Amino acid sequence: MSFKFEVMIQSLQVASQYIGTTLFMAVTAIVIGVILGLGIALIRLYRIKGLSQFFQVVVTLLKGIPMVLIILALYLVASKQFDIWSESMNWSLRFRDFDMVWIAISALTLLATINSSEIFRGAFAAVKKGQFDAAKSMGMTNLQTIRRVLLPQAIPISLPMFSNLLIGLVKASSLASMVSVVDVFAAAKITAQQNYRFLEAYVAVAVIYWGISLVIEKGAQLLEERMTRKLRRAIL
Repeated sequence: MSFKFEVMIQSLQVASQYIGTTLFMAVTAIVIGVILGLGIALIRLYRIKGLSQFFQVVVTLLKGIPMVLIILALYLVASKQFDIWSESMNWSLRFRDFDMVWIAISALTLLATINSSEIFRGAFAAVKKGQFDAAKSMGMTNLQTIRRVLLPQAIPISLPMFSNLLIGLVKASSLASMVSVVDVFAAAKITAQQNYRFLEAYVAVAVIYWGISLVIEKGAQLLEERMTRKLRRAIL
């Protein structure tokens, strides 16, 4: 069977209509994940009793679970428990009314949170301990130390890793089709099921993911250069 470029273009046009859905899932997940991941990393950095050990166990466990299992587990739990919770709270909303995109976002957010916490921990480790001691000797609180010493140095260090994380989330969002979310991958697959041209559809999807990844990577590089210049001017 020969490769037909016109079929690939057709699949590309159909799949491109759902780029917004793919980006919405990935961006929402990384925004929430970065906030939660920062909190977890700070808890582990300052070794808050009880919470530090708890999140260490949670991070270790979730890092070893495939994304496909997380999204399916969330779907099964929500499908069985949501209606029970809704009835107990006297809500009219039922699981059948629930947008499945939020199941996918929840799974992606878990992935983003775990990875963000590890990225921040690595970036925090690059900040010399002497700077913490200096901040403490100047009478800074922990919050002031985080804002003025820790984050200004950790963010530029971690930016390339966060761009890789966002690219990974964009790719992982293709699993959303398992819970009936139509994204770039699902749209191309539906088209292929109609004309039985799966190779062309998959090549079209690969082109879209490659394009998104390239834009994210180049954008992160420009942002990193800009932040590095600002940091150098602040030091000088």
